[in-house]
Amino acid sequence: MYARLITSLVAGVCAAIGSAAEPGWLPIAARPLDWVDSLPLLTKQRSALVLDTPLATLVRGFVPALPRRFGLSEAQIRAQVAELMEALSSRDKVDLEIEWLVGSEQPVDFSRSTSQENGIVRSSYKVAGTGITRTMIADDEESAIFIHLIADKPGALSFRVGLSGSNLRIEDRRQLVQPARTPTSPGAHVWVLPFESDVTQAGDSIIVRGEGEALILLTGATGSEATRPLAGTLARLGKRFDPDHNPPDPAKIWHGVLANHLKPAENSP
Repeated sequence: MYARLITSLVAGVCAAIGSAAEPGWLPIAARPLDWVDSLPLLTKQRSALVLDTPLATLVRGFVPALPRRFGLSEAQIRAQVAELMEALSSRDKVDLEIEWLVGSEQPVDFSRSTSQENGIVRSSYKVAGTGITRTMIADDEESAIFIHLIADKPGALSFRVGLSGSNLRIEDRRQLVQPARTPTSPGAHVWVLPFESDVTQAGDSIIVRGEGEALILLTGATGSEATRPLAGTLARLGKRFDPDHNPPDPAKIWHGVLANHLKPAENSP
């Protein structure tokens, strides 16, 4: 019951922050075809790129963070993306891929926008008459990326989540782990957290079928940077946003992270 209430609240907030009338939101006109069309996700410690398309969402990171600048035009964002692509070209990368399992129906009315003040990237589209919204946030405290998915009809979300690289493993069915190969190469940890349904394993991938809302959490660091163990990220988020439950409720975690990002700057900690 509580999870459904939070789901409806978050859906309303997501609709509000994505409104064309909301100050600070910039619609992105460029069709997402390749990494040059991606958008930056920046935390204080490191940066990543997100290439969000109708049939797949790709996240590539991580590099030391660029200075955050507000009020950029789309052309200035393209320049920022080019700088990040250059920095990533000479480094080992973490590549997260989400494949959207839409069956025979093709997505329509796909659009993207970004709120630089809040560090949020958002896309929306329709498939088989269902509206779907993807919202991506880079969280400073955990230096983690959150990908929130919600459909306006129950059971309309189906997707596959994978990581590039070798020596991948799946833990506790809902976690993808990419160990750091060397002290200077990146490791990654991914949680796939549907709000109501279950997950299945397919090789090195995790699949969710028939969900209405879900949260995907990506965190990573080089071997030498990982002073806070990546595997403890979800537990730390639980202590922040759902301290009375183990495992924590992903709806409460998402609601808390989103609320922090929507705080006015003068009220931020």
